[in-house]
Amino acid sequence: MQDGTLTVDRYRDFHPDIFVHPNGHAVVGNNVAASVIAAVPLLVFSPVLNQLEAYERARIRREGPPATEYRTADHPNSRKFYAVAANAGLTLRFGASAAVTTVCLMAPLSALMLVLMFRILIDRGVARPRALGLALLFGFGTPVFFRTGVLNHNMMLMYTTFVAFHLLWVRPGEQAPASLRRRVVAGFLCGLGLALDYSGLIPLVVVFGYLVGARLRSASIGTAVTEAAPFVLAAIPPVLFLLYSQWSMYGNPFFPGQYWMPDVSASDVYGQFRNPYSTEGFRGFSWPSISLLLATLFSPSYGMYTYGPLLLVGLVPAFMYPRDQLILPRTERLYAAALFAALVLFCASNQYSRIQFNSGFRYLVPLVPTIFLAASDHLARMPTRWLAALAAPAVLNSWIISMVREPVPESWHRVLTEGIQYPWLTVLRLTAPEGAGVLGSPLVPLVIAGAVSAIVFLVWRVANTGVEATPERAW
Repeated sequence: MQDGTLTVDRYRDFHPDIFVHPNGHAVVGNNVAASVIAAVPLLVFSPVLNQLEAYERARIRREGPPATEYRTADHPNSRKFYAVAANAGLTLRFGASAAVTTVCLMAPLSALMLVLMFRILIDRGVARPRALGLALLFGFGTPVFFRTGVLNHNMMLMYTTFVAFHLLWVRPGEQAPASLRRRVVAGFLCGLGLALDYSGLIPLVVVFGYLVGARLRSASIGTAVTEAAPFVLAAIPPVLFLLYSQWSMYGNPFFPGQYWMPDVSASDVYGQFRNPYSTEGFRGFSWPSISLLLATLFSPSYGMYTYGPLLLVGLVPAFMYPRDQLILPRTERLYAAALFAALVLFCASNQYSRIQFNSGFRYLVPLVPTIFLAASDHLARMPTRWLAALAAPAVLNSWIISMVREPVPESWHRVLTEGIQYPWLTVLRLTAPEGAGVLGSPLVPLVIAGAVSAIVFLVWRVANTGVEATPERAW
């Protein structure tokens, strides 16, 4: 954003994910579409970010390099990154940038996902109070809450994939295919998903298969494929951007960043192996591994069901309910099952999935909405007391993981032994000068919790002033 280029020469040696390409430029190894999207709010706030950087650099010139450090023993790379950023006078800029992308991009997009989930549940016949409760449970009782806390291309892949599926979903009383506009928007979103991450190829193919398969119930294969052409054509522009970005960074449009990353024999600036899995299979991609599959689902560091145990309800069959009363109908359940199987096998074959240990659950996050819809067939019909018994620990687990942002057992241990925590407050405590006692006070998180609760309550009351309740159908 600052240099108008996709290379990151000014941040060379800042982080292990940044490496020097043979062309001499510093580049990142992942797709950059998410960063380009995030550049929009960062551009809006660039005057503020520039002022923060100027202030910090002026202070360094005046007082010398900062004496503070990131005081944590179990994250050596974080300590080294903070030291490099502090000496460069960029800690305030980086911290503010993280706040901008979370507050102005990730949080609003996730909030819109909750609204979409609420509307889907209402459209499928769930009573408004239960639909609202389930939508909030989707947002705060699943890994959606954890992943919203940071800019993440896997999360954006979830947004694009689920919205595309919803656009093509054949509603009761409608005939496939979806309208031309819906097919075009869905195709563009699926192409964008591929531009966001190469795992986006999986939902692109599965969503296309759903589009064609739904039409085959009433038309020939030729008609179904012809009607899917707008979907395919609309996916081309974002894919072309992916090719352009790879050409701009690596000098070749067809090879991704993983192809150019240094091998295991090359050490990074931090003195550690940069890419320990690149020699397995073809650049880290091999046959599916049972151990990696189980870890992807149940690892305490990044397992989907460890981070979102409520999603296990989605595995319970729904054959006991009338077909015409399912929240997620049978055809759409087949789509959800196909997406689940394909993405899980992809991650079980991709050795880079093991790198999640330092960032938490993310590779399977595109599965969360459809799994939650499958679970909703049971959750919507469940007596309130049983739903509360499932929801309360799920929300508590999600909240603790999201606040501490460590593996699940460690997150619970810290909250139980150290009390309420918040990610930004933790960073301030670990980087503040010694003796900044006010940050260490147990009253600080309580004050923050009280203030946020008051704001939420006031917003809720104002938003519902004058709104009359309307009767809704119940199960």
